[in-house]
Amino acid sequence: MRSQDILQGPEWANVRALYKASGYTHDELQKPLIGIINTYNGICPGHKNLDEVTARVRDGILANGGTPLEIRSIGACDGIAMAHDGMKYILPGRECIANDIEIMCQAHRLDGLVLVGSCDKIVPGLILGALRVNLPAILVNGGPALPGMMAEDNPYGGKSIDHSIIQQSEGALKSGAITQEQFDWFENNAVPTIGSCAMLGTANTMTSLSEAMGLSLPYCSAIPAVYSRRMQMAYMTGCAIMDLVAKGIKARDIVNRQAIENAVMLNSAIGGSTNAVLHMLAIAYEAHVDFTQDDFGRISAKVPHCVAMIPAGRYTLLDFYMAGGVPALLKEIESQLHTDVITCTGKTMKENLCEVKNLDGDVIRSIDNPVHSCPGIAVLKGNLAPLGSITKPSAIPQSAHVFKGKAVIFENEQDALDGIRALKVKEGDVVVIRNAGPKGGPGMPEQYKAMKLLVGMNLGSKVCVITDGRFSGSNNGCFVGHICPEAYDDGPIKYLKNGDVISIDVDKGIIEAEVDFDSRRAAMQTPSREDDTSGYLYSYRHNVSASCDGAFIKTRKD
Repeated sequence: MRSQDILQGPEWANVRALYKASGYTHDELQKPLIGIINTYNGICPGHKNLDEVTARVRDGILANGGTPLEIRSIGACDGIAMAHDGMKYILPGRECIANDIEIMCQAHRLDGLVLVGSCDKIVPGLILGALRVNLPAILVNGGPALPGMMAEDNPYGGKSIDHSIIQQSEGALKSGAITQEQFDWFENNAVPTIGSCAMLGTANTMTSLSEAMGLSLPYCSAIPAVYSRRMQMAYMTGCAIMDLVAKGIKARDIVNRQAIENAVMLNSAIGGSTNAVLHMLAIAYEAHVDFTQDDFGRISAKVPHCVAMIPAGRYTLLDFYMAGGVPALLKEIESQLHTDVITCTGKTMKENLCEVKNLDGDVIRSIDNPVHSCPGIAVLKGNLAPLGSITKPSAIPQSAHVFKGKAVIFENEQDALDGIRALKVKEGDVVVIRNAGPKGGPGMPEQYKAMKLLVGMNLGSKVCVITDGRFSGSNNGCFVGHICPEAYDDGPIKYLKNGDVISIDVDKGIIEAEVDFDSRRAAMQTPSREDDTSGYLYSYRHNVSASCDGAFIKTRKD
């Protein structure tokens, strides 16, 4: 145990004294010291129950011979940060969490980690930190919220709704499709409990991918936040970390290339968030695995979309959980997976799946009877995105998989929101939102609200939104994000003009503009850029990698 390097002998009496000053006994300091990284706060509803989850993790560690040490980190809420300057801090927050873990674990020579978090950038931030320090580690999430219920005129086609319907309904309110009273009802009924968003946004995508990589116990990701089984899972996670420490199984033993490919295939099968691309590329980097955006697209194409969860269908995480969750879906796509990989159970994925059953074939379709034959994520390239861009075929109506229209340019998100609300966008347009990349934003803010407004105005599949920024996992309609190089890096999107004709073919993986970008770049005189950022965003802008690489900050020479 590496903690004993600074706890044994008279030369380390000062360290023992400091621990004892906090109330720890001599016997407790002889046991493995397990850090519980708790991202609780009273703001983010997905993290509201994490103190209770942490308490049960602590019980499991104590019952199995360890000494738990709780460590706090941040956990910002994407939904509350949406559509204002606060969104610029959300993706950069991922790196802050990873840094917190590295600093605390290395400063105190911890022996293992339990990662406790639920939401969009928090989960990948926890995973990045665990991989960087390469200790035995397991992630347990706080669980998804229960959905709101709406039987009549449900835009998703089922009986469930979640908070994303509120943003979508703003457009409907603006166009007169619903009344103020109806709009107020959504606000008060769409989110009935705490937990991560009830649909398949980035939060539930990344907890599912953690489970697919073997970093969370089977069935962990989809258990609702308010179910008693969530607390049982927390206790079992505390028990399991002690087994990993005893066996010396570390984070990078679990997260190798095969595990990353398994996660990418599961992401395709569930129709996961486009943000998963950024996170999995960053995870690959910290896992010391050579894995590119093109690899992501190629692996995704192996598996079709098998679960129709909101925003790409009628079901929610509750339905997914009741059908058997991630293990049941892994079982359905088992023929494509690397099942000999080791997981946090100490067993292989194949052993974990041997007795798993799909409990609802309507919710979790077989690989031979998918919801859509297309994959959940696709990489598009062309003269507008020579280094690639990302879209989500499973959330785009088939009629909009091929789209051609004239550009309507907006220089940032607020301009786009103002323009859409002023009805400056019409059917057939290609809405371009630029200067929203990792450097240009800075922070690569989500263009979630613009897309939701258009969907609510019944334009979601009648226009296409393209951006060097990113989208929410809850977005649907016709959209392409992560256009790379971004405008800030002198990418082609910088030189688009109003009226330029743009073509998107989702199935063929093409995004092209009828523009000679070399000639236009030579002809256009662009003013020198002044950097008006400060604080963390200044540091982030000048150190972050491109979105096609994962928008991470390098932490080693290679």
